[in-house]
Amino acid sequence: MTSDRVVVTGFGVASPFGLGIDALYDGMLAGQSMVGELPSPRSALAPGYGGLVTLKASAIRGLPNSRDMRPGTMTRYTFLSTLALGNAMEHGDCPWDDGDGALRRGFYVASYTNSDRFDKYVRFAHHVIDQDQDRPFINDSEVPQAIRKFSGFEFLKLMNNMPTAHGGIQGRCQGPCNTFLGTPSGGAQAIGRSLAAIRDGLADTMYAGGVGSSAHDHMMMVRATRGLNSSAEVAPVQAGRPFDRGATGIVPGEGSAVLVLERESTARARGAKIYAELAGYGEWFAPPATREGVQPGPEATIRSMAAALKMAGADSGDVDVVAVHGESRNDLDALEASALAESLGSRVSEVPVMALAAHVGSVEAAVGPMGAALVLQALETGKVPGALNRQDPLPEYQGPTSSESVTMDARLGVVSLTTREGVSSALVFRKLEN
Repeated sequence: MTSDRVVVTGFGVASPFGLGIDALYDGMLAGQSMVGELPSPRSALAPGYGGLVTLKASAIRGLPNSRDMRPGTMTRYTFLSTLALGNAMEHGDCPWDDGDGALRRGFYVASYTNSDRFDKYVRFAHHVIDQDQDRPFINDSEVPQAIRKFSGFEFLKLMNNMPTAHGGIQGRCQGPCNTFLGTPSGGAQAIGRSLAAIRDGLADTMYAGGVGSSAHDHMMMVRATRGLNSSAEVAPVQAGRPFDRGATGIVPGEGSAVLVLERESTARARGAKIYAELAGYGEWFAPPATREGVQPGPEATIRSMAAALKMAGADSGDVDVVAVHGESRNDLDALEASALAESLGSRVSEVPVMALAAHVGSVEAAVGPMGAALVLQALETGKVPGALNRQDPLPEYQGPTSSESVTMDARLGVVSLTTREGVSSALVFRKLEN
């Protein structure tokens, strides 16, 4: 095990605001929401709106090591993760080749699934749009005919490890590569396990992050059957309401983010800019206690944050800013708010809390890495976006509610996530002097 610190030397983001952390961060500082009406036929699926990344395949061509990338072979999840990885490599000035360093370079990415939008295969996706009633309905009788149009290549494209496979090619990664599936905490887990891979001597450099596209028809219908969607009656830009009594449910959205993590000695040897130390990671699992996937209490989130702070040699009094899940559904948000109040103690009312859902909707496994990018940007610039759509907070939420941005000397930031799957995770970033 190495005594080298693990540092962040770059981070990339693909969001509805555009490519790069500046687009997302500046939009959030301005108090903007990119949630809008979805295009047809997805507009007929409840709630009819969401936050979409509008970047095209051509955006990949300007990124490092893009010569082997074929956007036409990618699902939406693979496309978004490839954009974020390339942007991270560009941000970290690390378009490395296939030399010996590739053996010590890896990629961990989290994806809730790897489904595609199935615009060509809507019937295979088990739903069609009833043009008379303007609503989705199940029609399995069409599946056999649709399968005949579904090539072996399409099945290959949908394999869950495809984001990792494409990323491994793009990043020239011949070290540890893996995919984390099935929970919005997955992206933070990918970052935490990358920290362990470097500390354990398995790699010198790791790309780590997550991707989500909950605005495609499969995920929208899954949430509809569970009663988790936001209301179709709410104005799209006001639909995402983390920790607010007016929240009606999960807002579809999509995005991706990847961090460049390096052994400090490796980073300094190449003259890289160091944005922060990844100083701590913690996770805890508590089985959901309800059909909707809510844990019996906030203990898992409290434990995961405490473990991350302990690894970092810090405590709650050192925390300057927090990025959270903030799903925008009251049951889970109340649980997460209770954990924040317990973890931050008397400082809970003064520590800024950033939540993506109000700006871009639910981004699944990307929420942790995108939150990490926001924390890193806040440590770098000293500015923290205000709380959008949080005018009427839940009683459990005791944090700031002002929509005004905050200027501060931020030195330590935390990403803390609570999920319906029962997995809670936390990351701690500490600002260093280069």
